[in-house]
Amino acid sequence: MGITGLAKLLSDEAEGAVKNVPLSSLNGNKIGIDASMQIYQALIAIRTGGDNFAAQQLTNAEGETTSHIQGMFNKTIRYLSEGIRPAYVFDGKPPPMKSGELLKRREKREKATEELKKAKEDDDIEAQNQQQKRLVRAGTKENNDCKKLIRLMGCPVIEAPMEAEAQCAQMAKDGIIWASATEDMDCVTFGTPRLLRKLTFAGSAKNIEVQLVDYSKAISGLGLTHDQFVDLCIMMGCDYCETIRGVGPKTALKLIREHKNIETILKNLDRKKHIVPSEWVPHEQQNENKNKNENENENENDSNTTTTTKTATSGGDGDGDGDGDGDGEDKKPAPSLDLLPAEPVYVSARRLFNQHEVLTAAQIKESGNELKWVPAKSKELQEFLVSQGFNEERVAKQIEKLEKAKAQFKKPQLRMDSFFGAVKAPNADVLAKKRAAEKEAKGKGKKAKTAAGGKNFFGKRK
Repeated sequence: MGITGLAKLLSDEAEGAVKNVPLSSLNGNKIGIDASMQIYQALIAIRTGGDNFAAQQLTNAEGETTSHIQGMFNKTIRYLSEGIRPAYVFDGKPPPMKSGELLKRREKREKATEELKKAKEDDDIEAQNQQQKRLVRAGTKENNDCKKLIRLMGCPVIEAPMEAEAQCAQMAKDGIIWASATEDMDCVTFGTPRLLRKLTFAGSAKNIEVQLVDYSKAISGLGLTHDQFVDLCIMMGCDYCETIRGVGPKTALKLIREHKNIETILKNLDRKKHIVPSEWVPHEQQNENKNKNENENENENDSNTTTTTKTATSGGDGDGDGDGDGDGEDKKPAPSLDLLPAEPVYVSARRLFNQHEVLTAAQIKESGNELKWVPAKSKELQEFLVSQGFNEERVAKQIEKLEKAKAQFKKPQLRMDSFFGAVKAPNADVLAKKRAAEKEAKGKGKKAKTAAGGKNFFGKRK
């Protein structure tokens, strides 16, 4: 999901932070790409035609979907042809704090499944297509297919410990890639110097523009520090916690500019107007629960005073539940205060943005997964693609494009000033020798003349 409304806020409030640039301007750069986003886009976009969304998916002889393989294959060739060196980063385990967001997504898929069933009963093709798209998900098989494909193409694969966008941001901060590429704006919150979005072009499209988000211009344009920017993003809405009701992007920015951090905002916020989730203020919630429990206990003690004697003499209230109230029902114990979070959830989210589990450049190198773009394993690549049901002749032509695209990286990089230097003539060496000979002859003549003048100067006087 990323950060709700962040791209628009930066466009409105931070001049120059978000702009469109031609794809060709990325030539020569190493880009870390969120693989899951690319796979998802391929599963949505690569279709065979027709009205029914499910029927349009590319499949092999076994009926397994292969849209993700074709999409990743063609897109990678296009990147390389544009002079871009793609490094694909795959998600690892989700952060525990993301469990709430994952639960919401699961509930949405369940709802989409129900709606799809109804659409089929009603024979509503448009509704079926809409719900099918909501159910598209890249699983373990799709990820493994693409990892194998990318490695056979000779491009690096990085498996992140946790979230791919955080790993991309770290790689960009370490300087081993130029930019991160994903649709999730929280990559900027993780601190990537540059974020590329909208890399959703078709393989043969021309004059493509992509969106470039500049972190430093975003921070300076908003007039915030990095810590304040992280707090702003948490308040706007991220994957790790709920938001304060009634506080949108503009209000969040105003509050951060005025109060500098979430703690001070909560002290000055009108709680009647803006409802704060209990997870944001666990200590307040604990005190509230404690006071509530104490009041309930006092009321219960008062009501039981008249039955104390009876209970003491009879050894019970006769209802068999042992609580002394005679209602036949056991009282449920109050929920343990220990179940509440030990710290405000925004503090945990803040830590996750600033100290996410990632691999540093040194750790990537130590693991043997250095960012190296090596020659493709053409034979194995062709065998893999043909085994997935792709046309052998078309695969061969695409592999030729791949090899041609990668060949450009073998050429030595020229200095910028070399593009403006003098062009060497074909017979430059001959001309140089001729000029040297003329210069030498001219020098001899000058020496002879000087020698003659010297005799007159030092000769006998008249």
